[in-house]
Amino acid sequence: MKKNRINIVYLIVGQLISVCGISILRFALSLYVLDTTGRADVFAVILAVSSIAVLFAPIGGAMADRFDRKVLMVMMDAANAVLALLLFLVVGMTESIFAIGLLLFLLSFVSSFDTPVVGASIPLLVEPQELEKINGLSNAILQLSRIAAPIIGGVLYGIFGAKLLIGSSIFFFVVAALIESLLNIPYEKHQQTGRVIQLLVADLKAGFADLKESRALFRVVLIVAAIDFSLGAFVVVGLPVIFRMGLQVDDTLYGIGMASFSLASILGAVFASRLTRNVRFDNFYRIFTITGLLLLFMGILVNLLRSDAGFWVVVGITFIIGVMVSAISVYLISLLQRVTPNENLGKMMATMTAVSQSAVPLGQFLIGALFKKSGTSMLLPIMAVGGFIALISFLCFVWFKQTKETDIYVVKRAG
Repeated sequence: MKKNRINIVYLIVGQLISVCGISILRFALSLYVLDTTGRADVFAVILAVSSIAVLFAPIGGAMADRFDRKVLMVMMDAANAVLALLLFLVVGMTESIFAIGLLLFLLSFVSSFDTPVVGASIPLLVEPQELEKINGLSNAILQLSRIAAPIIGGVLYGIFGAKLLIGSSIFFFVVAALIESLLNIPYEKHQQTGRVIQLLVADLKAGFADLKESRALFRVVLIVAAIDFSLGAFVVVGLPVIFRMGLQVDDTLYGIGMASFSLASILGAVFASRLTRNVRFDNFYRIFTITGLLLLFMGILVNLLRSDAGFWVVVGITFIIGVMVSAISVYLISLLQRVTPNENLGKMMATMTAVSQSAVPLGQFLIGALFKKSGTSMLLPIMAVGGFIALISFLCFVWFKQTKETDIYVVKRAG
């Protein structure tokens, strides 16, 4: 047990340092591209192209199921360090936006493997009853690093510029790789009966086939994707529009509003094991029922108040929603980890990541279109998102009202 706790510390600290490096690197490159070109469209295209890399996550999942996960983590951070070094040289010698975009895409490609590899490793290091606790802690630390890195990066960028920030990320990746090399993750070597690419393709096909055969797990993945499509996109696009255009708050209140939801997500992840103690597979739809009702209530109040009072209503309601949804997300991830065989963990985590993350851009586009169509009225977009969340709750009730975790374990054994 003590040995496993040390491994968990190595895993979380290594990921914390690695994510900080990636966040600082992306932040520096974002500002560098904007400062160099002065064009928001070029900046948007580069970010969009780099976001496509998440679709390659299933490959990382297949690799996690076939190869040593510790070695994969070390290799990923080593690759990140090499790419950061190349970016350091590119920024120093040329202002080629194409070269920066290409290297940023490769960095995102490598990073897309991170979630399935780490997600597949955690269940091998902790007892099943501790999954919510460790997943929550891991998610909270990573979210905190994503918040802190841009703040630190913003200060240092103004003092030292992009080049030094990019150079510092190399140090982060090297340290992360060294810490991850200390990990001791159980690994059973698979017999290689063909070329690596052919084996990975076969593994991916088998993984998708297993997911389709398990109707309950397939529906869980769809629910996670639907939440990211609606609520995830609403937070990224909707909240800034509500604060700046709808309520017209100043910079200070805007920062408080956005930071509030981030804090709520961290608290929800940290206390997920306690908050979901009474949550079962056949009753977690209630979380989405409450979320949908809160959004509908918020839409009405914001449309009526339109003042500082309206701002605090939005902050209060979104804070509650952030805590609940973050906790239930950790619960669902832990559920997938508990019921999925070790040999399929990577593929399952990668499939969930790829499906959910690929739904976010479409959701952002639709929510942006809704706000544009509604003009100064915030009621329609908020009510639309609330109604969609209520629909998710209804689907969860219909799909899972007679389902228990033991039913999925049967699927696991039968598979």
